[in-house]
Amino acid sequence: MALMRERLSGWRSAVVFAIYAIGISWICWLPLVAANHQIGSVGGTATPALVVLGTFGPLLAAVAMVSRTSGHTGLREFLGQALRWRVGIQWYAAALIAPIVIQTTILGIHVLKGGTVPNLFDPSRWLATPLTFILVLLIGGPSGEEFGWRGFLLPRVQPVLGMLKASVAIGVVSAVWHLPLFLIPITAQSHLPFGLFVVRTIALSIISTWLYNGSRRSLLLVLLFHASLNTWPNSLYVLEAEGAIGPYVSTTIVYTGWAIQLILLGLLSGRGDRRKRVDAASMAAA
Repeated sequence: MALMRERLSGWRSAVVFAIYAIGISWICWLPLVAANHQIGSVGGTATPALVVLGTFGPLLAAVAMVSRTSGHTGLREFLGQALRWRVGIQWYAAALIAPIVIQTTILGIHVLKGGTVPNLFDPSRWLATPLTFILVLLIGGPSGEEFGWRGFLLPRVQPVLGMLKASVAIGVVSAVWHLPLFLIPITAQSHLPFGLFVVRTIALSIISTWLYNGSRRSLLLVLLFHASLNTWPNSLYVLEAEGAIGPYVSTTIVYTGWAIQLILLGLLSGRGDRRKRVDAASMAAA
C-alpha cells in the first residue's frame, strides 16, 4: 500500500510538473507565434529574449515544485545532481565524444556527396568553441530543459513505468513542449518536420536515461551530452544553409540506432533504482 501511494504521488507530481513546464514556456512563445500570424506584435529585440526565456520553463517548474514540497534541503539535493562528476571516463566519452564523432562523420559524408559545411579549418571557430559550449550549456537549452526532464521528471516516472516507457513518455512530452518553436521563424525547429523531430527526441531521451541512470544519476553527464549535441558542427547548419534535410535524417537514424541498441542489450530494463528512490515527500505535487 505504501509503495502504491508513493507511485501515485510520483505520477501526480509528474503530471503537474508537465503542465507547469509547458505553461511557463508557452506563455513566452505563444505571443511570438501570434505575432508571426499578424496577431499583435513583439519587438525585434524581445523576440530572441522570449525564445531563450521560454527554454527555462522545465527548470522553473521543477524548482518551484521541489521548493514547495521539500524546501531548501530538497532544492539543494535536486540542484546537486549537476555536481556529480565522479563517474567513469566512459560516461564522459559517451556524453561528449560520441556526438562529435557521429555528427562529424555524417557531415563528412555530406561533403563527399557535394554538400558544404562550416569551415572546420578556421582557427577562430575552434578558439571560440569553449565559450560557445559554455553559453549553449547555460542558455542554449541544456540547463533549462534537463533539470526538468531528467533531473525532476525521470526519477518520478521511471519507478512507475520503467526506464524505457518513461524515456518514451518524456520524449513525447518534450516534443510537445517544443511545438510552438516550429511556428517561430527564427528558431532551428522551424526548419524541421515535426514527425522527424519527435523520433529524434524520443531516441535522445532513451540515450539520456541510460546516461543518467548508468552514471548513478549524474545530471552533469546529461547536461554535457545535450550541450555537445547543440554545440559542435551539426546537421541543422546544412538544413538552414542549403535546405538539405539529408544530414539531419542521417544523424537521427544513427541516434535512433544507438537507442535501439541500448534496448536490445537490456540497458533500459528495470525502474532505474540503482540509487535510493526519491523520498516520497519530495515526490508529492501538493
